[in-house]
Amino acid sequence: MPEFSIRLAREKDLPALSRFAAPIMASLKFYNEESTKKNIKEISQKELKGSLKWNRNNVIMAVANDGKIIGLGMHYLSSGHVDWLEWLLIDKNFRRKGLGRALVNYAIRNAKMRGGHKVWCDSNPRNKPAVKFFTGMGFRKVGILKKHDFCQDEILWEKQI
Repeated sequence: MPEFSIRLAREKDLPALSRFAAPIMASLKFYNEESTKKNIKEISQKELKGSLKWNRNNVIMAVANDGKIIGLGMHYLSSGHVDWLEWLLIDKNFRRKGLGRALVNYAIRNAKMRGGHKVWCDSNPRNKPAVKFFTGMGFRKVGILKKHDFCQDEILWEKQI
């Protein structure tokens, strides 16, 4: 496993996180064009900064290897103590090395410390690696949201923590 660190992102990390995430978002072929544009906008430096300032329950996590960003995670703890995993992105050269698992576990620990009792998220059914990942992490498939965001199907996942 490569040496890496996971930490809460600081405002000074946002430009590097945005530069890291945009090409990954653009390469995800299971999203339609309209969804891809929205996703890329959501991880722009401006939007990330706004996300942190808008609500203290928004959490952006940075994964680094020798000071270089190799991963990004975002989650949000609702007032009902349910945590939503928004994004999990890992550099393609560091995938299948346990970083995604470590990132989710970091988010779960963070949510538990703040009173969270459940984590949920969604994934595109065509994203087979994500389906395998969430199943392997012990998430339960709640159902499929048909023609959801941008008329695309989404699998809804949950995990009690």
